[in-house]
Amino acid sequence: WIPMMQHFYKDGDGNWWFKTVGKGNKERTVSVSTEVLNALKRYRLSIELTALPMPGDKQPLIKKLKGGGGISSTRQLRDVVQVCFDRAIKRMKIDRMENSDIDGLRGATVHWLRHTGISEDVKTRPKEHVRDDAGHSSSATTDKYIDIENRERHASAIKKKLRPIS
Repeated sequence: WIPMMQHFYKDGDGNWWFKTVGKGNKERTVSVSTEVLNALKRYRLSIELTALPMPGDKQPLIKKLKGGGGISSTRQLRDVVQVCFDRAIKRMKIDRMENSDIDGLRGATVHWLRHTGISEDVKTRPKEHVRDDAGHSSSATTDKYIDIENRERHASAIKKKLRPIS
């Protein structure tokens, strides 16, 4: 499966979606936020396309780094994301950021990025919507992200002091 611009589409209500194929060759649609749609417009304009794709737009979503055509494997996508992580680390060093922050990004992976995105998403959206966008077959999988948030919330509260009321 090669992701193409035509995989972004607008439904009859004017909502934008992205069709993708995930784990186990399972096809699903992901809701596209206004910010993602704006980023898509900027990206398309930067590669000299119209702001939004039309049905049948066969342009690859992400071109191969070497050769022609679009990326067709998760390895290629991981490589692109790793280049972004590496450039961010370089910039963090230039900006003299904390070594602990730099080290944290050194361990980042595409899976970590997905996990972080889902963890942030469940804070503000119904978990059923996040489940469907993430491609989880069960709410129990999405609940794990909520449990992680509960652990972090509890860890931040564990040392709270009780103070007498005057």
